[in-house]
Amino acid sequence: MNSGQLPLAGKHVLITRGSEQGEKFCMNVASKGGIPYMVPLIDFRAHEDINGPLFIKNIAQYDWIIFTSKNGVDYFFQHIQGHIDQSQFRESNIQFAVVGEKTREALDRYKLPSRFMPNVYTAEDFAREYFERELSAKRVLIPKGNLASKTIAESFRSHHIVADEWIVYDTYYPTEKTDNLIQLLTEDQLDIVAFTSPSTFNHFKKIIDQYHLDNHAKKIEIATIGTVTKRAVEQAGYEVSVCPQTFTIDSMFAELCTYFTENANERKL
Repeated sequence: MNSGQLPLAGKHVLITRGSEQGEKFCMNVASKGGIPYMVPLIDFRAHEDINGPLFIKNIAQYDWIIFTSKNGVDYFFQHIQGHIDQSQFRESNIQFAVVGEKTREALDRYKLPSRFMPNVYTAEDFAREYFERELSAKRVLIPKGNLASKTIAESFRSHHIVADEWIVYDTYYPTEKTDNLIQLLTEDQLDIVAFTSPSTFNHFKKIIDQYHLDNHAKKIEIATIGTVTKRAVEQAGYEVSVCPQTFTIDSMFAELCTYFTENANERKL
C-alpha cells in the first residue's frame, strides 16, 4: 500500500476521547498510517440529582423527553432502571427527540423511536427547527450532563412550555494520563490533536497553562467536532484546521484524511 492510500502516514494524532469511541478512532488512524495516542481528557459518571426521584415519579406528565447526547440516553436509562419499565414508554404518549445521529443510535438500542432530530446537530438548531415544524408540547424533560448548555430548555420556556432539566451524569477530567500528555507536548511529538467537545479542549488548555506549554501547543494543528468546540478553541487564541460539517467522530476522521491528502498534494505541486 503506497502513501497515497495512507493519508495519515507518519502523522502523530492525539485522541482526547476514551472508551469505545476513542479506541475506534485510534484503530481508524492506524489503518491509514497514522500513529495514534489516546489520552482521554474527558470521562463521565452518574450524577445523583436531588430531583431525580420526582422526575421518575412524574414521568408520565411529560409530552417529550429530549436527549442532547448519547451519554444522556444511557445514564437516563441507568437511573430509571428498577423504577420504570421501557415498555411503559412504548405504551405511553411520550415522544422522544435527539440532537444528533449518535444520540438517535443510542436510543434505538433501547428500542425506542426518536420523533424529531434536527438537520444540524447543535442545541441552537434543535431549538429553531423544533418550533419551525410546529411540534406541540406542554411539558418536556431534558436528561443531560452537568456541563450541557441550557439553550434548549430556555428556548422551550420562551414559548411558555415547562422544561425540566435532569442532570443524569457528570463530565470530569480524568488525571491518570496527565504525565503522558505533558511528555508528548514537551517533546513536540504531535502533529494534530482532535477535540470532541469544549470540555476536552478546556481540560487540555488547563494542562497547557498549568505547565507553561503554550509554545509547544501552538505547533500542533487542531481538529474539532462542532461549531461550539471550534469557537472555544478559537476564543483561546488557537486555529482550527479541521472541522467537519457533520458533527461525528467518523466525519472528523474522514476530514482528517482529506486534509492531510490535500496538504501532501499541494507539497508535490
